[in-house]
Amino acid sequence: MSKIPVDIWYTRCGGATASTLAIQKGWLAAEFDPAEVTLQSLRDSNERSVRESHYDHSITSMFREGGNIPPIWARARGADTVVLGITWVDEFQSVVVRADSDIRDLSQLKGKRLAVPLYAGITIDFQRGANFHGFANALSLVGLGRDDVEFVDVVIDRAAGDNPGPSGSAELAALATGRVDAVFLRQASGYKLAADRQPHLRELIRLTDVPDPFKRINNGTPRPVTVHRQFLDTHPDLVVRYLSVLLRASDWAVANPEGAIAAIAEEDAKVGVAITAATFPKLATSLRPRLTAEYVAGLEAQKNFLRDWGFLAGDFDIQDWIVEGPLAEAERLVARAVAAE
Repeated sequence: MSKIPVDIWYTRCGGATASTLAIQKGWLAAEFDPAEVTLQSLRDSNERSVRESHYDHSITSMFREGGNIPPIWARARGADTVVLGITWVDEFQSVVVRADSDIRDLSQLKGKRLAVPLYAGITIDFQRGANFHGFANALSLVGLGRDDVEFVDVVIDRAAGDNPGPSGSAELAALATGRVDAVFLRQASGYKLAADRQPHLRELIRLTDVPDPFKRINNGTPRPVTVHRQFLDTHPDLVVRYLSVLLRASDWAVANPEGAIAAIAEEDAKVGVAITAATFPKLATSLRPRLTAEYVAGLEAQKNFLRDWGFLAGDFDIQDWIVEGPLAEAERLVARAVAAE
């Protein structure tokens, strides 16, 4: 009697992931025989409840690589997930004001109005969390905190038919009308918005260039690879093989940096190769999943920030979330394959 294939769902977000390369290049599909594994893309599902697993991780057979706010939020709500690996892909992060503003230094943000998006009717408002952390990191560089500024909600209600456009566009509209004094931009969409409006904006700080990596922590940095503990316990071999594909994809990126940029740019045809390269200055060497002490500490710092700023239902021990064995075995598997070539 033939075995029923194991379902594996996969999802990634933010584009700049080893998963993007593995999926786009067909390496993930090549790893698993359809007779043993049925691969399914979460984003291709017509069922909203299925797609929502990208945020709440309700599907136990799902691998997720992407922004850290949804998986941290889900874990704090009781989702029995584990972190298998972490990447640290620095991306464009910037605080801008109007070009005609009197504000010319971060210290002058004291008492000013800072825009934060408020997306109504969504599972977890990760964009709001990202904006809060971006501002908090910038303010901390000049000794300021959340009580020194006024955060102004820019409400975006998709259920009501609002079309927010690229992330950051609604906040920039509020800046243009004088409703707020400063806006935080990130990712390729934010870079493009800033470039398109360059004559009308002044950049106060580009966090991407700040030497301290902990001042660059946000939703996209660091990015965890997660799966349900139940799936790991039931199919440890499949987990190891899945991770091995991500490791090989990251090795390919190191050897083919221009190809990696082109592949990530293909995820968002609206921005193109040049903007993708500018958004992720160290992309090719940053896609390898690791579980270093610094990466784990970065993920813990993000978890603590979200807890302290009221985004989480509860707290949890970051070390209990980390499982090191599968990645170590995947690294050995890849090393053996390379040695046999």
